[in-house]
Amino acid sequence: MVIFDPYSDRLARDIRNSLSSALVNELTGNTDSNLSVEADDWLSKAPAPIYQAYIRKRLSIYRRAISEIQAGQVVDPRFQAIYLWNLGLFFEMHELLETIWLKAPEPERSALKGLIQAAGVYEHFNRGKKDAARSLARKAEMHLSIGRSFLGFISNLDQLIEAVADPSDVAPKILPVR
Repeated sequence: MVIFDPYSDRLARDIRNSLSSALVNELTGNTDSNLSVEADDWLSKAPAPIYQAYIRKRLSIYRRAISEIQAGQVVDPRFQAIYLWNLGLFFEMHELLETIWLKAPEPERSALKGLIQAAGVYEHFNRGKKDAARSLARKAEMHLSIGRSFLGFISNLDQLIEAVADPSDVAPKILPVR
């Protein structure tokens, strides 16, 4: 069985990036793109079956994420990011948080950077890149610890920091503050 790697080649990266951007646009209310239209556009180009399977699988999990986020009436990207994390959508979480991270003042910016880096840790693990995951984990742990006061929307932040300090291939669930 061949495993699809969304980082393996230009086409894979283009598909990953455009689908992820369409998801973020839907979550943030930006109507410049439509997730279903984006997926259909890629499928209409009849890429190899492994690409088609990836597109369909991503579309399915993205729809689940959107449905859960809408059902919970979640509009804050920080809380939306938790949903994405818990569905294993680490790359997409990174993309979503970038919409606020780049504009955030310090030290909130560093705190969000730590959360983005933590997502990168598990993205690397999912790809079998354990050394890269551990290297990024050290940076993520530092930013998460320093930015703790700006991550108050995560109720189990200590557990997340512990998990990132000694990462494995299983990401902890993030629990939002209710």
